[in-house]
Amino acid sequence: MSKTARRQISRIVGTSCLAAALALPTAAAAAAPQVASPGQATSRVPADTPEPPNTPQAPAYTPPPPNTPNTPNAPNSPNTPNSPNEPNTPGTGTPSAPGTPSSETPSTPGPGGSSHPPNQLQQAAPPPDPKTDPDGAKREVEGEIDKLDVPPDVKQKLKEGLNTAINAIKNSSTSTDDRNRYAEAVSAINQTLKAIQDPTTSAPDRALYTKVVQGVNEALRRSQDPKLAVGERGDYLKTAQGVAQIMARLQDPTFPAADRGFAIQVVTLISDALLASKDPKTAPKKPADQQQIRKVIQATATAATQATATLQDPKASPQAKDAARQTLMAQANVLQNSKYLEFLNEVKRYNPTTECLTTIETRTRQAGWPDGSLWGLSDDTCGDALTKAVADSGSKWNALFTCVQQNAFSTCPTYIPKD
Repeated sequence: MSKTARRQISRIVGTSCLAAALALPTAAAAAAPQVASPGQATSRVPADTPEPPNTPQAPAYTPPPPNTPNTPNAPNSPNTPNSPNEPNTPGTGTPSAPGTPSSETPSTPGPGGSSHPPNQLQQAAPPPDPKTDPDGAKREVEGEIDKLDVPPDVKQKLKEGLNTAINAIKNSSTSTDDRNRYAEAVSAINQTLKAIQDPTTSAPDRALYTKVVQGVNEALRRSQDPKLAVGERGDYLKTAQGVAQIMARLQDPTFPAADRGFAIQVVTLISDALLASKDPKTAPKKPADQQQIRKVIQATATAATQATATLQDPKASPQAKDAARQTLMAQANVLQNSKYLEFLNEVKRYNPTTECLTTIETRTRQAGWPDGSLWGLSDDTCGDALTKAVADSGSKWNALFTCVQQNAFSTCPTYIPKD
């Protein structure tokens, strides 16, 4: 081989070795990234640090749990103020449920569900005190009167009685005791008128309350009647106060249910008597009789007031409660009085009209025996029967019948035959 050829070969070999030497680091460098790829991924974390903040922002986004509690807080800000007014809705569950009715709640609870809504109404918004705010009390009671389902003339009389009481309260010359009596009567009327409008009040109770309100109102009107003596006016005021107290007790759930029936009968009869004794068609004609019936009504109201107070008093003895119960029973069951039944049988001997018998029975219920019975016998509907009785001189009742025909019936009980 020539020298030149050997040089070329060595050149080629050298070049190849050099190329191989150069290629090896390049290949190693190319292979190095594959081995170091985990390192490269780690080394990219700092390079891409904007993304990790997004991962930590997930905790900032995980607050949906905090936001979930905040969801009730959103309704709570508008709705919570109303929800306390809704004693029956807290258990309804979802916040949105109370939210909707809560705006109507103020008007709903009164008529709504409770067994004693009038009391709830008074607790939520106490009625005006007639002693400190007579004008406010007047406005409220007048509004309740307007709601009554009664004829316009009855409403007018109720407002007249209310005005009488309010004017007396505002009059500086009214004594403290009388002012308290008027205020108590007005408050009881207000409470009872609210009970009348309560849908949970039964129809019989609604009719009862309406009648009793009329009775109290009539007594209030007559308590300021200038035609009556001062003592007579005072009696009517005391009667109004007594009936008002009974009326309030009958609406009190603590009043014994077993005694409520008799108390209702008595207070209704007192109210009926107050109205009948004032009605020109039924009132006693003679002044002496008018005065006697007024005294009887007032005495009945006083006895019934004391009896109902005793029955409701937890400290009253069993003996006192039994006596109170007997008082109410005697007043309610007056038609079972043996002497009254004897009198009635004697009247029936003279063929009285049905109207006469009904009148005698009604007046006896209202004013008892014998005053109510003789009040009924003196009515025009009994005129024919009474004339026949007077003509029967052989009857042991003749002196009584003659007295009723000729004199004030209030002077005649002395002629009732003795047993």
